[in-house]
Amino acid sequence: MSIIPKDSLVLVTGANGFIAAHIVNTLLAEGYRVRGTARAASKIAALKAFWDETYGPGRFETAVVEDMAKDGAFVEALKGVAGVVHVASIMLDADSIWLNPALVIDTVVNTNLFLLRSAAAQPTVKSFVYTSSASAAGLPKLDVEYDVGEDTWNTESIQKAYDLPADDPSRPLHAYCASKALGEQAAWKFYKEEKPSFAFNTVLPNVNIGPPVGPADPRSSSALISSFFDGDFSMMHWVTPQHYIDVRDTAELHMHALTSTRLPADGVRILASGSSLNANDLLQILRDLYPERSFPPDIEGMGRDLTRVDQKRAVELLGRFRGLKEAVKANAEKL
Repeated sequence: MSIIPKDSLVLVTGANGFIAAHIVNTLLAEGYRVRGTARAASKIAALKAFWDETYGPGRFETAVVEDMAKDGAFVEALKGVAGVVHVASIMLDADSIWLNPALVIDTVVNTNLFLLRSAAAQPTVKSFVYTSSASAAGLPKLDVEYDVGEDTWNTESIQKAYDLPADDPSRPLHAYCASKALGEQAAWKFYKEEKPSFAFNTVLPNVNIGPPVGPADPRSSSALISSFFDGDFSMMHWVTPQHYIDVRDTAELHMHALTSTRLPADGVRILASGSSLNANDLLQILRDLYPERSFPPDIEGMGRDLTRVDQKRAVELLGRFRGLKEAVKANAEKL
């Protein structure tokens, strides 16, 4: 039983992104039609060609939304859709906007509300999923055990985003985390108070690892594993101890959040986190998989993310998480 029948049209925002492309691919494979937004048709042309060839012409269509922060930006794209998966968000490297945390937070909050209001005005919309982030619930505390559940919020980053001085190097990270937390909270407030006719759930992925659907985004973890495989370890500092999830599992969780009738009627936050990792874990897997290649020695004193994440909801929907070795191998082989 599904909230949205097969062959229904689903809107996926930012469909050319690493996670969103996998969500599109999963929905198409399950028999749904997808309308994906991008800032320009050229940014998603290669993916559209792949989906046309794989699933047939007409299963995927592009909707250009040049500025999603404008009220009404998605009105045309929403026409006739049965479901919405809102993945697009401001990226961490978005130039000077990060110098003003209040601006980026307000932009994310307002974009979410604009889209939710537009979706609520469309009688065809039956289900809405918002892609939040594990960072909306909390950031890893190195070698410290603590619990993260469906009711946990990253209040630390919300405070630091506003309070840290402009030259603090951690300010952009906390601004991003605060934007995801406050953006998600605003979406839940809208849903609880306005009571639209559609179902609403959020998915909170941790760092995503796995193969790209199309050409790798140089900002994604897909490109990160590729660089290690090719002997470029300049981005090693990105792999701080944290939890990960295979991007294909993230995509499947979004599909379940959009379509499943097993979830609570008043909505739920789905924590999309598999196991913890650090850079040494990735290096060891690459050594095991490709003994003929040269990889650097382990980094001393890396530490561990000891967060205990409530995985019950995700496991009920997925059955199991893909392992880190499976994700790394698929990533390396694709690239």
